[in-house]
Amino acid sequence: MDLEKKRKKLCKGRGKGEGKVEVESSFSICDLPDAILQLIISSLPTKEAIRTSILSKRWEHLWRDISKIELEEEEVEERRQFMHFVTRLLVTCNCSSVKKFSLSCIVGEDANLVNEWLSGFINPKIEELSLQFEEIPEPLVFPDQLFTCATLTEFKLDMQHVLKLPSSVHFRCLRTLTLSNIIFSDTYSTQRLFSGCPALEDLSLIDYNLKNVEVVCIYSPLLRRIYIRENEDDMLDEDDDDDTGGLNVTNSCKVLIVGTNLKSFTYHGDCMNEYFLVHSTLVIDASSQVQVPRTGTTPGK
Repeated sequence: MDLEKKRKKLCKGRGKGEGKVEVESSFSICDLPDAILQLIISSLPTKEAIRTSILSKRWEHLWRDISKIELEEEEVEERRQFMHFVTRLLVTCNCSSVKKFSLSCIVGEDANLVNEWLSGFINPKIEELSLQFEEIPEPLVFPDQLFTCATLTEFKLDMQHVLKLPSSVHFRCLRTLTLSNIIFSDTYSTQRLFSGCPALEDLSLIDYNLKNVEVVCIYSPLLRRIYIRENEDDMLDEDDDDDTGGLNVTNSCKVLIVGTNLKSFTYHGDCMNEYFLVHSTLVIDASSQVQVPRTGTTPGK
C-alpha cells in the first residue's frame, strides 16, 4: 500500500520561507460528547432546548438533562397551555440536573400545582434560583431543602405575600439575595433568615414589609452592598389582611446593619423603618433618597 498516495499534502510553500498549513477537517458538533452537548443545549431558551430532540435519534433525550430551565407566563389567554407545558416538563426532564431555575407566573387558583413545581424543580444542588409570583391567594409552600441548600449562590424572590420559613435556615454559599414585595411574618423568623446567610455579599430589599417585625439585625462578614427601596404607596392594599399585605396600619421596625466590609449602601423610600449602620467605616458609596410623606401621615407610625 502506497502511503504517500494516501497522505494529503499539509504544507505548501509560498515565496521565500513562507508556508501555509492546510488541514482538512470533517469535525461535526455531533462528534462532541453528550456532556458538552448538554451544556450547549442548556444555553438555549428552554423551549428551543426541547426542540433539539427532533434533530436525530441521539439528540432525542439529550435535553432532558439540561442544567438551566427558564419558565415565564407571558399571555393570560395561553395560561392553560403554559400550566400544561410546565407540568409535563416536570415529569419528563431530569430535575436533579437543574442548576439554574427561573419561574415567573400568576398563581391564582393553582397554588397546589405551583407548589408541586417548586417541590420538583428545586433540588438540593440548585445554584441559581429566581421566582416571581403574582395573585397569590394562599401561602406557597417551598421545599424545606431550599433553605438549607449548600450550593445556592443566588436567590431572587418576588411575591406580595407572607414568606413562610422552616425552623432551620442556612444558606452556606448564598452570595446574592434579592427580596421584593415580601411580607415577613414575625421578628424571630426574619432574624433566622438573615442570620442564615454567612457568605452574603449583595443584598437587595425592594418594597418589603416589616410591619410584623420589631427589630432585625443584618450581618454577614462578607457583605459589601445593600440596596433598600421601600415605598408606602406601593405597599398599600385595600384590604387589611395579614396574608395579602394590607398595610392600613404600619409599624416601624428597627433594622440594624452591621457591615464590617460594607462598601455600598443605597436607600430610596419613605423612611417607613429605622436603619442603623454599625461598624461600616469602609463605605465608599452611599446614597439616600427620602420621599416626602403624604399629608396626614407620619413615617413609622
